[in-house]
Amino acid sequence: MRPELNRNPPNHKNLEALKQIEARLSSTKRVYKNSIRAKLNGTTSQKAMNPVISGFYHVIVNKVKELYSKLPNKEDRVIIELNNELDPTDSHGLFTLITPTFFFYLECSITNQYRIEYQFHNCPVEEEIQQLINAFSMRSYSTEVVNQPDYPAFFQRCLQVQPDRFIHQL
Repeated sequence: MRPELNRNPPNHKNLEALKQIEARLSSTKRVYKNSIRAKLNGTTSQKAMNPVISGFYHVIVNKVKELYSKLPNKEDRVIIELNNELDPTDSHGLFTLITPTFFFYLECSITNQYRIEYQFHNCPVEEEIQQLINAFSMRSYSTEVVNQPDYPAFFQRCLQVQPDRFIHQL
């Protein structure tokens, strides 16, 4: 059995990084959001497809949260959920879901295209999530990435620097 994640004590938080994130989130210097550009200047097909891709993303997120909430180990049910649309300094991010074994990210590119990136790391519900991605025909709008070669360390760093309001136990 893995040790339980302990995310509340201040000694487990990177306080300097946490301050930087809070400062960024409360910044009055705002960047122009790609998603706004896409709504105004996207092609007709982009204006039609982007909301569909976003809708599919949210349906899959809800299903993923449902799958994770049924896992037996409490430490497997910790998630980080970010609304990147509210980050005044993030031009392309829309939403992010990070679990101990799965990363799911919706963004809008500079070319007005919504796309999803995801990554698995020994995910106990990978097959079910892959079926969801297939069921919603998301392969052409999503990419499996390997940005984090040491995914467990990446997740622990995220827990250390993200404000507690973004971290939830399912």
